[in-house]
Amino acid sequence: MIREYYPRAWQHLHDAQQAKTAMAQLWSTLLKGGLVEESVVTHPDGSGLVEAWLVWPSGGQAELTELFRGCVRELWACLDALVTESVEAFSALQRLRRPECPRFFPVADSLEGFRASLAESCMDGTLSSHVAMVKDCQPFQDSDGDEIIDRIRRGLGYLLEWEAALDTGAVMGAWATPVEPQVHAAAPAVVESVEAAEPGPLDEQGRVLARYRLRSYQSGCAVNAQAGTWVDLCFTEGFVPADSEDTFDQRLSMVVEAVTRFAVSFAWLSSRVPGNRRVLPAEPAGASDAWIEAARSSKHWSAEELAAVASSDIGLGRVQDADTLTLMVSTPDGVYERVVPHATPLRHHDRRGTAAEAAVKDAAATWGLPDFVLAPSVERKGRGVREISDGLLVVGQRGVVLQIKAREGEPASVERETSWVLKQLTAAGKQIHGTVRRLQSQSVQMVNGRGHSIRIDSPAIDWVGVIIIEHPEPPQELALPAQEGNTPVIALLRRDWEFLFNQLRSTHAVVGYLHRVGTSAPVLGGEPERYYELAAADAEAVPGEEARSWMRRGGQLSSVPLLPAAPAGSDDDEAHTMVRIMLEDVATSPTGPAEKEAWQQVLASLDSLLVGYRTDLGRFLLDALSAVAKAEDGTTAWRMRTFLAGPDQDQLGFAVCSALTEHTRAAFSAWLRLRHHERGEHADLADLTSVGVLLTPRSDGYREWDTTVTAVSGDPALTEEELRTFQDLFNAPDTAGRSAGGTS
Repeated sequence: MIREYYPRAWQHLHDAQQAKTAMAQLWSTLLKGGLVEESVVTHPDGSGLVEAWLVWPSGGQAELTELFRGCVRELWACLDALVTESVEAFSALQRLRRPECPRFFPVADSLEGFRASLAESCMDGTLSSHVAMVKDCQPFQDSDGDEIIDRIRRGLGYLLEWEAALDTGAVMGAWATPVEPQVHAAAPAVVESVEAAEPGPLDEQGRVLARYRLRSYQSGCAVNAQAGTWVDLCFTEGFVPADSEDTFDQRLSMVVEAVTRFAVSFAWLSSRVPGNRRVLPAEPAGASDAWIEAARSSKHWSAEELAAVASSDIGLGRVQDADTLTLMVSTPDGVYERVVPHATPLRHHDRRGTAAEAAVKDAAATWGLPDFVLAPSVERKGRGVREISDGLLVVGQRGVVLQIKAREGEPASVERETSWVLKQLTAAGKQIHGTVRRLQSQSVQMVNGRGHSIRIDSPAIDWVGVIIIEHPEPPQELALPAQEGNTPVIALLRRDWEFLFNQLRSTHAVVGYLHRVGTSAPVLGGEPERYYELAAADAEAVPGEEARSWMRRGGQLSSVPLLPAAPAGSDDDEAHTMVRIMLEDVATSPTGPAEKEAWQQVLASLDSLLVGYRTDLGRFLLDALSAVAKAEDGTTAWRMRTFLAGPDQDQLGFAVCSALTEHTRAAFSAWLRLRHHERGEHADLADLTSVGVLLTPRSDGYREWDTTVTAVSGDPALTEEELRTFQDLFNAPDTAGRSAGGTS
């Protein structure tokens, strides 16, 4: 289970265990190579000593120390990864406080120190149950009689001590434990007594292992001895064993056990959270790694190759290797390289089909919003039960019915795998058509990716079907047959499903894309190429005419492609992250059960903001928050901006104000009502909606700002006096933040 929920933590734990094993193997080799030398010294009075010392081969002690240092480092890295991967997993479900602060696993020697670490947001974004467990297991906590918890506490304490000692230059050594030393003497000498010495560190200076006394000893009598001593590898710095069972190896095993228990417990607690969570690739890559100028690529494309791509009919090249699909994309700014990685790893503790279903929904919750991801529900039919699809995506009035088909076992010949894929496509198509018929008959109650039960007015939704093929070695260049039926059906590899979401980072945009294409690409696995062909067509399209009323208010016409060539966030990841945080604020705002469906529609409206506008919005919000925070005392600062992607689309308004009061709330509502009213000069407001989001900075340190949301539909019924007042307030020449959006 650890590996499925915390792949990086699992890898660090595995590496720590490997380092521990390597230490034991090297120590055994050193002992066999003569690391320990012994001597027997007898004095004229018959008293004598059995001594031993270490003779380190060149580099041997340093190598052992580095292995131990690596083991300690990996154990800490495992603990830290439990925190950071939890933040990543659940950041799709909640907003982070102080995202700029590093997240790590806090271990302290006092309650004050632990609280100080938490105050720095080191675990903010993890589950409260994670935090409670970490607090209960701190080394400073008094024993409460639970042997397992006490062992975990001691283990963390050792880890803390070892790290501090290594930082001061401490090195690995040996610990000698005399058990049963023996002395033999030639006649006339007689062994009168042999006394074992106390255990202790063994080094190059030597250590007495036993003292003995001989009776009738004469010079020249042969005396020999067996040390009868265990010599164990040990980090001797601060090592004071409580008893003979308390060894360094036992302590190291206790530390590994403690870290393992944390990993298992974190994974179990995470598994109990309903809904979807963020996808955790084994080695996450940033957007900048997936989209770079081809001239800077590590693949060292030649000038001729780049020119050939730029001059081709569709401006697209394709290179498939063992690890990734690489597309060469011609843009007005030159040829870019777009890396399409393999699909993220599946959870190993589930059967492949179950793991694939979870991965598909998690990807949509990660790069889209979990609110629009609906888990399959089961309903009774006659004497049996049936499952409504493998999951749905619903955003606004558009939906996607999912069917995931996973190849179990090892792949066979190309012919057999081709037959398997075609058979699954046929079966999944039939299942999708049956599900759509059921959805069109009456509404359904389903649970979304945040664990909320939502009623879906499914007969009013426009549906497409998507078949996702999970296959370790999918057949290459497999032509996809057209699907029969009234509902459009598209077949994708899971890799391509993740590509679309990672490229657009908007559920509304991905669902819109699937409705736009309406059928499968020519070959299985060809979705990225088709996407870029459509993106190139969008880039060359002529912008549509904007509403005249908008332009008269000073709006600015800007045109962006519906399908951007660059992955969302690659131009300004901070700005895109700001938009996602804002959407998380809206999604997680407290609402009653009766408001859930209406809130879904508000969120869908906000997610409808075109990908190409999100950088502009995110940067506007960041700059505006910074600007209004500097407002002089006694003044109220505002920044406002509106977006409209078409005459029939929801209008989106965003405002930032220096203070949140009843007065500023009323002013924000008035601004949105005015902007909505103005659309009615050249359009029927009956079916139009405007949604507004207001951000106001906070200074209490709990969070950076408050988020207020309002929406207005239909005629706002402004009186003449209200209209004049609002126009005087918000339509003055210096009013900030009016803009318009166009689509191509």
